[in-house]
Amino acid sequence: MKLLKTAFILSFVGISSAFAQDPVCQNKVERGGSIQVQMRPTGNGECFVSVHSFKTSGLVYRDYLFSKDGNFMVFNSYGDGSISETTGAREFFLFPHRNVIPQFNWNSETRRLEVTAVDGHVYHFDYETAEIAEISDAKVTVASSVNPNNRGGVEIKNYKGLILDAGFTMGRAPTENMKATSVFTDENGKTCKVYNGDIFELTSTGDVRLSVTDQELATFLKKRCPQIKFAP
Repeated sequence: MKLLKTAFILSFVGISSAFAQDPVCQNKVERGGSIQVQMRPTGNGECFVSVHSFKTSGLVYRDYLFSKDGNFMVFNSYGDGSISETTGAREFFLFPHRNVIPQFNWNSETRRLEVTAVDGHVYHFDYETAEIAEISDAKVTVASSVNPNNRGGVEIKNYKGLILDAGFTMGRAPTENMKATSVFTDENGKTCKVYNGDIFELTSTGDVRLSVTDQELATFLKKRCPQIKFAP
């Protein structure tokens, strides 16, 4: 639940801190076009970059959250009410971890916000819609409708790298269920299903985190999913 709450909170933060908690991951908020982007460090060493449309009306919207551990969350809000009934999340995890933290940059020529995830892929957000327009070395489709029946509304295909799709869940982050399964897809389109409990763990504070390094993941996949290509 913690990660979903983080996404919800970041959507409504409009004032940045007056000081940086980390020389690289700074607490800051910037706006351009319809986009509000925020970078936020946390006390446990995590770093988030969130993308939100500040022109949304009411509580129906889709936000995006990138984290230092490779999580790419698509957060949906469907209106007023309890978190369990009016929010949903689709989670992807991106490998390998090439960058220390996600970064963002405004491209005035293309009129897009560019967020570079930890694996080096660049996510391009349209200034006017605040939605993903393009992902470098991948194909992405984004549904225009925000509703609980389209699994968050974002589908990623032909990803040049290793991507883990943890699926969609109402009211919480999908990876919180250690007995559920997620699907790895490599750059050749080969897939493998694994239990969340094999690669994630719940902390004492209720957070979900990867329990393996890239190298440990490579060893795990070599045994469990030999068809998957992954060389960190």
